[in-house]
Amino acid sequence: MYSLLRYGDRLPSVVAVQILLNRKMRQGAYLVVDGIYGAKTREAVHGFQLEKGYLIADGVVGQSTWRALSEGENLQVIDSVDLTQSKDMGYEDAAIRGAGGVPVVNFGMCNGVQEAMRQIQAQAGAGNVVLLRFHGHGSPGSMGVAVGTGSEISSEFGVTFLDSLARFVAPLAGIFAPFGSAELHGCRVGAGRDGQRLVSALASAWGVPVTAGVRRQLGGGLTTFRFEGPTFTGFPWGGDLKGWARSLPVPEVHGMSVSR
Repeated sequence: MYSLLRYGDRLPSVVAVQILLNRKMRQGAYLVVDGIYGAKTREAVHGFQLEKGYLIADGVVGQSTWRALSEGENLQVIDSVDLTQSKDMGYEDAAIRGAGGVPVVNFGMCNGVQEAMRQIQAQAGAGNVVLLRFHGHGSPGSMGVAVGTGSEISSEFGVTFLDSLARFVAPLAGIFAPFGSAELHGCRVGAGRDGQRLVSALASAWGVPVTAGVRRQLGGGLTTFRFEGPTFTGFPWGGDLKGWARSLPVPEVHGMSVSR
């Protein structure tokens, strides 16, 4: 599995790419780790692709480039897909499987959110998840996870029950890599004050950045692996993308610390 990233992206998942590039680039070469896919990151991706020889050298992190970057790293990308509300989500399920992933697929059940959390924990290795993505329907401050019976918390991540939600999702905190993050790929989940509150609450519960789109999101094909339009990211202790990136442990690269 992979995240589709390119020039102009400003995301926590770009931090993961920059760290992996620093681990694999030739001696003496390094990137500032800041989460911004700028010209230098694009050049580094292009150089990595050329060095490998079998990758398309386009400066874009797609499926093959991600696989090469993460080779030997014991990292996981996990996708959770809500198939209970619309057949449209089936396109995302198919795209994930076509890229070699095995998504957590959520159908109707007594407690949808809790069961989805259990399945994700069962699939994840402790400290290995570099990206956790949720695919489903959304609205500002609400992300569909799996239709359940009873209260709303059995079906979605929602801003109206943040205290209860934090207890439900907190067990996932242990699955993430130090530079891991989560993404909510429902329509307009991160929009407005409610969207920002939900995303920030999940970030605090999991201890990693959480990103959601603020506009309508498309599904299926390559759109499954990236956001449509602008996003909002919440961070565990507030702050911003650069601040979070700087707070991460600095990896060693060929015996030399990465310069920021």
